[in-house]
Amino acid sequence: MLTTEFTKAPPEYVTVSVDDHGIIQVSGPDTESFLQGQFTCDLAQLSENDWLFGAHCDNKGKALSVFRILRYRDGVLIVTSKPSLEASLNQLQKYGVFNKVEIRDATADFQLVGVFGTAAPARLAELLDTPLRTPDSNSVSHCEDAEVLSLGTHPDQYLCLNRGESLPTNSDLRYWQALEIERGRPTLFSGTIQEFVPQMLNVQALNGISFSKGCYIGQETVARMKYLGKQKRALFRLSGHGKQVSTGATVEQQLGENWRRAGTVINAVNRADQHLDVLAVLPSDIESTTPLRIKDDDASLLEIYPLPYQLDES
Repeated sequence: MLTTEFTKAPPEYVTVSVDDHGIIQVSGPDTESFLQGQFTCDLAQLSENDWLFGAHCDNKGKALSVFRILRYRDGVLIVTSKPSLEASLNQLQKYGVFNKVEIRDATADFQLVGVFGTAAPARLAELLDTPLRTPDSNSVSHCEDAEVLSLGTHPDQYLCLNRGESLPTNSDLRYWQALEIERGRPTLFSGTIQEFVPQMLNVQALNGISFSKGCYIGQETVARMKYLGKQKRALFRLSGHGKQVSTGATVEQQLGENWRRAGTVINAVNRADQHLDVLAVLPSDIESTTPLRIKDDDASLLEIYPLPYQLDES
């Protein structure tokens, strides 16, 4: 089993079915102008060979989804969790009727496969019979039967949107989820949708918010948090001892001899028995040495671990 951090002991080749995610397809002549008014990211910065991270908010600035978006044919594909897909799809279809766009759930058209490890580039290229673009950027490789998103290095990580013959997998989804946690990339599931402004999920640190592109739904709240210094919470990576925990669970911090609510679990996974990896929204000014635990699991004990990116006040 993979019980150490992937960056310290990179595996050779791990493939998983990312079946907790789905795909929204938006197409038509108004795709870009319509989505510019919906998403936090700037679609003018989205090239044919790159993908963007972003968030989709309600009118109060709370995130319906966080996602990856890429260009596809005469539109885009948006990859997000299945619960978020439903929430975003409803809002997109509500406003899409005023634009020349087609919006559909395209999940059934693709097999979503996560691939990572030292041998990932060579093996995936062999399976798809296409060389892959460099993994050290947000690049997209367009293959005959697949779109392949490069998600990082050490280990090399890819997300494959496969349209062809089913690709084999060899591992459990939790290994993919643990790597996403290690890389500080949140996914919203039931219990955390429409609860957090994107900056509380570090979307700005993942280059998923444009503060210069103009108006979109929820933009006023997002801008106020940046320019008026209203951000009091952020996403943190935790690791330590603990039982399996659900999204939306409460994280507690130790204050003297007592424990008090500190924040909310966004994502959590047990890679090994009683070893828990977590992304949680906590107070922005929390001390890195603060003892933490999961509510109702008194034996749990978690520490704050460094993120692979820098946070700021925005």
